[in-house]
Amino acid sequence: MKLKNTIRNIGIVAHVDAGKTTLTEQLLYYSGSSKVLGSVDKGTTYTDTMAVEKQRGISVKASEVDLTWKDTSIYLIDTPGHVDFSAEVERSIAVLDGAIIVLSSVEGVQPQTDIYFKTLHQLKKPALFFMNKIDRIGASPEKVLAHMRNQLTNNLIPLQVVTEKDNVFTVENLFEHLQGHKLMHEIEGQTHKELLEEIVSVLCENNEELLEVYLEDLLTIETIKEHIQLQAMDGQVYPLLYGAAIKGVGITELLDGILTYIPGPANLDDHDFSALVYKISHDKTSGKLAHLKIMSGKIENKDEIINYSKNSKEKVNVIKKIINQKIVDVESAVSGNLVIVSGLNCGVYDVLGDKTYIPKLPQLATPVLTLKVFAKKDTDYIALVEALTILQEEDPLLNMVWIREKKEIHIQIMGKIQLEILESILMERFGVEAFFDAPSVLYKETPRATVHGVEEYTMPKPCWAIVDFLIEPLPKGSGIVFESIVRSDKIKIQYQREIEHNLESILQQGLYGWSVTDIKITLVDGEDHVVHSRSGDFTAATAMAIMKGLKEIGTNLLEPMINFRITVPEELCGKVINDVIQMRGTFEGPEIHGDTALITGTLPVATSIEYPVTLSILSSGKALFSTEFAGYEPCSFELGAERERVGVNPLDRAKYILFVRSAL
Repeated sequence: MKLKNTIRNIGIVAHVDAGKTTLTEQLLYYSGSSKVLGSVDKGTTYTDTMAVEKQRGISVKASEVDLTWKDTSIYLIDTPGHVDFSAEVERSIAVLDGAIIVLSSVEGVQPQTDIYFKTLHQLKKPALFFMNKIDRIGASPEKVLAHMRNQLTNNLIPLQVVTEKDNVFTVENLFEHLQGHKLMHEIEGQTHKELLEEIVSVLCENNEELLEVYLEDLLTIETIKEHIQLQAMDGQVYPLLYGAAIKGVGITELLDGILTYIPGPANLDDHDFSALVYKISHDKTSGKLAHLKIMSGKIENKDEIINYSKNSKEKVNVIKKIINQKIVDVESAVSGNLVIVSGLNCGVYDVLGDKTYIPKLPQLATPVLTLKVFAKKDTDYIALVEALTILQEEDPLLNMVWIREKKEIHIQIMGKIQLEILESILMERFGVEAFFDAPSVLYKETPRATVHGVEEYTMPKPCWAIVDFLIEPLPKGSGIVFESIVRSDKIKIQYQREIEHNLESILQQGLYGWSVTDIKITLVDGEDHVVHSRSGDFTAATAMAIMKGLKEIGTNLLEPMINFRITVPEELCGKVINDVIQMRGTFEGPEIHGDTALITGTLPVATSIEYPVTLSILSSGKALFSTEFAGYEPCSFELGAERERVGVNPLDRAKYILFVRSAL
């Protein structure tokens, strides 16, 4: 497939405080795209534009900038590093041609580094590693490299030689040193030769023909460079560069690396239009803005396009691009472009046009906590709901529910840092003061067995929707799967799509008030009516049929779990292990390194919400506690919780029918 070599869409991902935003500023500065070097400490960066980002020195939203290097347009997304904002990273990764993974040469591989790399690897996205902060006290590039090979991947290709003298590291480009050499076996110098042999060993694992050339002593330096490039662009190996972003060390090498090791997007200008919405934002002048990656074809202003996800038509009002850090109106855009479009009534992850070239979507973020939001002033409740409605368009994982009669607003969150930021955003953007109650855990439900759910919604007229669903439990982590084996002459396609599009919202509340997951719903039979069937009938019938089926066989409760890594002074190891046991956790045998202990394992979210504070007090701030979401596991009802249902229960058939007809 032909690629566009004058375009790169890349992202910068890392654990919090690894130096992503500083690196972004340096890339802009060294490429000549900015005349003044922005500073995180001074709050003058191009990407951290929100007041709360400047105050706290952390990224909250994924921010787009552009730069040009050697006649190549590089569109760069700087992503948040804190786990509470991993949804922003998830949505960005979906549209990248490749990524730069930043990690500190002091802290090494951290939890979010691990998560983001695994996601990129699973999606076969090309990536470069940039080991930052080699100027810092405590930097240990060699130790971190060993950690990367052990925890991330053996397919690393260090492109530079790092040497230390008097606690100062210097970096030398390997292939610049080897200029003038033709064959690999001619190289002198133990350090360079050993590094090159390690690289060739990795490359040969992926290419047997290269191994044969190597064994015959015919391998040239140019051939090695070509295979690094080919395998890196294919996501098989991961080049590694070193530097100190704050001092501008390694920036030009990284810019060259982006062009060399990350491929441009596919040139599909002549195909049917398709695009993925990866972000929603709002502007005071233009209103709602959809951020798109055009996968194929092209669009022009005033074009009418199909929203495949919503089965509707959309009209493009104005197309915008970021050019020199400013949002500029353009007449048209083609495949490979990241653009911003006004006039579309779409949501995050909506597919526009043809779905053929839409990539597999990552899933990093799962809210595990729920809570209520309150306006400090009674007169601000409507304004608060409107503000949260806008924020939910930008982050659908908030899953806001507004119970008007109770004046209750419910949202879902990733963690407590997100709450602090949300409070600031509500005040900064919308002028609404809000406060929150204590978070509680989000449980889920899953069906216990296979069952049929049947509903004949044919009275009182006008209505007609007969459905028969086969409801089956699925393995852990499967989510919701829908299938139909009903012919269109029995139930029209428009009604079958109505069922599919509303299934997720129907399953938001199971028998105990929690969303239902790991379930397959198969439409096996049913009937519409040429006269009496109306839009909405099949949604109502589906809700009643599924709830009847779940009531018959029951559901199991699932609770969210986290994987944890705790580093503590060795003398506290026994106490921490006892705490883990008390929290219903499991753990591996502790690893002792000098006077510290490393404990890893799994904990329920419900029992460990407050443990970071407890651990910090116990260790006088000397412990390190990091976590990642591990999925949902079965939980007894005695240890879990039931949630009050919002709205009318479809099991109360008569009342529910009145409800869907707005007759209550």
